[in-house]
Amino acid sequence: MSKREAPALEPPTDIPAMEDPHTAAAFRSVRTPLLGLPAAAMALGIPAVTLGLAGAGWVLVALLGIAALAFLLAAVLTFVMIGSWVGPAAKLLRTQSWREATVKVYRPGKGLPKSKLAVKDGDKTINLVANALPWAAQQVLARTGRIWLVGPDDRGNAAIRSTGLALPLGQAKMTTEKVAAGYEINVVQDDPVRVPIAASDAVLAHTTATPRKRSRTDVVLPALLMVFALVMVFDLFSRDLRADQAPLVIGVLVGTAAIAGLLAWRIAKLRHWSTVDKLLAVGPWKSVPVSVHGEALKCAGRAVTLRKGAKELRANAVATGQLWIAGQPRGTVAVGLPGYPFLSVAEFED
Repeated sequence: MSKREAPALEPPTDIPAMEDPHTAAAFRSVRTPLLGLPAAAMALGIPAVTLGLAGAGWVLVALLGIAALAFLLAAVLTFVMIGSWVGPAAKLLRTQSWREATVKVYRPGKGLPKSKLAVKDGDKTINLVANALPWAAQQVLARTGRIWLVGPDDRGNAAIRSTGLALPLGQAKMTTEKVAAGYEINVVQDDPVRVPIAASDAVLAHTTATPRKRSRTDVVLPALLMVFALVMVFDLFSRDLRADQAPLVIGVLVGTAAIAGLLAWRIAKLRHWSTVDKLLAVGPWKSVPVSVHGEALKCAGRAVTLRKGAKELRANAVATGQLWIAGQPRGTVAVGLPGYPFLSVAEFED
């Protein structure tokens, strides 16, 4: 393990890949859209057709039809992307163990975003293309130079995985193209463990840039709607209301309450990211030893509570016995894994 890399969860290599719970969960999440999207399209499309034949209002029929068509298109696109891979991958994952190899990652060519991988598996090189490989996963593979795979089978299908659950399961297919003739992707940060403050972690900053920006912009529309709703409420109650206007009053109040709830939710997200930004600026990444006690994590006898959305960080902490935090292990801290796209907040018991 390089001193520049934080220890991270690695897949087991002594059991069939599907017996690993992280692999099994990732495979279920890949397979679910193949079943769920067509089911959703039917659930919306059948009522749309039924209501249309019954002469129901065209607005309702149109809304149901458009929603059904959206799900149908998503189902077709999903099937085109992974439909022919899921079956062979399931067989490979049930019959083969993950095996480690070295990898170099090359830039995608024109057309669909297919990353190119030159995998050194023992004494042979396997050229693979991977569909829609996330940017963060590309960075982890390129930076560590490590990959795990099962396959390829006789049709070239393979499954891949990285360290630390940055890529818990990826689709890949063997190609005859000499991928090494292309351009290797640039590793944006060679030593994420040594950044001066956790906020300087390039992979984490890139991954969180969009939700951080949206937390600010998403407040604008609900705030404007809230101002408009309050004006309406004030104007309504400044008039002499009649008994037959009760439904109008109830509708305005319910709508105002809904807008207030949306605004409160968006403000909570904005405050969350403001807090996280401050926690990440406290100091560099620091690893602290943790132990597992049932469902609880403990550090030096103190309970550590990870907030929701931290399952990958918990899995890595359980596997390595280390939890990476920004600053010192007390109070509320930012939690991550240097060079990986995971971020949460933890509470250290006093």
